[in-house]
Amino acid sequence: MDTITRINGNGQPYTTDLPKLIILGTYNDVALEHIRACTGLDFKHVNFGNMEAQPTEAHQIAALLMTYNFKTRYYNNWDAKNTLFLKSDHHVGFEVDSICVDCCNHNHIRTNGLEPDSRLAC
Repeated sequence: MDTITRINGNGQPYTTDLPKLIILGTYNDVALEHIRACTGLDFKHVNFGNMEAQPTEAHQIAALLMTYNFKTRYYNNWDAKNTLFLKSDHHVGFEVDSICVDCCNHNHIRTNGLEPDSRLAC
């Protein structure tokens, strides 16, 4: 299995295995077969309607990100050890530079006292 070496905040290198990939939501069998054919990743349905796969080679992650548009969030903590969460972008997240306070409230995003006419950067 490939590994990744990163540099921490103190300038020290550290090495981890490739992160587990979790797609938030589900795809149909045709899409899953397309992902497998393009990347070699075999996503399986898991809890809460999500899908997960464990890459063995770094190029699998690169191929996935070059084939599909995902928003990503990496966690390495108590709950999610070395896990990259992927969420379909739907061509909106990348295009949006900021959102209004009403949109923040609608999406349960904390505004920490922003004024009603303020905007939050995305």
